[in-house]
Amino acid sequence: MGNSVSMLIISGVLLLAVGVVNLAGPNLYGIEIGQVLASILAIILPWLGHFNGANVPALTAWIGGGLALLATFLAMKPSIDISEKLHHQEG
Repeated sequence: MGNSVSMLIISGVLLLAVGVVNLAGPNLYGIEIGQVLASILAIILPWLGHFNGANVPALTAWIGGGLALLATFLAMKPSIDISEKLHHQEG
């Protein structure tokens, strides 16, 4: 469990960085895919770091990653709609 804190901090910083980039360039589908991947990484982090038996760190990673994933999927729908609209205007 000693490395769980550092892994959670790195995962949180990664989610924050991708989120800031996503806010800076809204409706960029590739960045949102990166945010999905960062969220999935946060969810599987307890198994990767072998701290899934430690309740608090594991729950922190699972809940935080799950909420980030949910928020990303909710934000992706308008982005996909705008992307399709722009694609149809070009063609």
